Amino acid sequence: MLLNSLQMLPNFRELFPELPDQSRIWLYLASRKLDHTELNFANEKLNIFLSGWVAHNKKLHCNGAILFSQYLVLSVNEDIEHASGCSIDSSVRFVKALGQELDIDFFNRMNVLEIENELTKIQSYFEAVNSEKTFFNPLIENLGQLRNEWVLNQK
Repeated sequence: MLLNSLQMLPNFRELFPELPDQSRIWLYLASRKLDHTELNFANEKLNIFLSGWVAHNKKLHCNGAILFSQYLVLSVNEDIEHASGCSIDSSVRFVKALGQELDIDFFNRMNVLEIENELTKIQSYFEAVNSEKTFFNPLIENLGQLRNEWVLNQK
């Protein structure tokens, strides 16, 4: 049954095809799923943020998405322009503001998104690591890892 749910996952290898594997990523897990209206609102805000995301007044070659109505992913091709401390701070401010507008916490780093029977649910990182559950690895650092190693299957 778990194999079927893994087969139902999107092909992460095709995520942000314009960005190379070494692109840096940031992952933000929402404390709950966004409903349809919230998801539309968040995607609109995300597109506005990405279109103006800069480092040292230079536009970042970036992309982002909200996956599973719950996982906010930001990515920057640092081969073109590095994300500076100020640009990273601006992304954190964006995510915090979005969370406040939606009454969602994107900053609980103790949780992971678990996959079971084609459903996702939030689980404590420590419980997920010590179980036989399949979950999204919150420790990845680049787009290549997201494309190839994001899903951890403990079975």
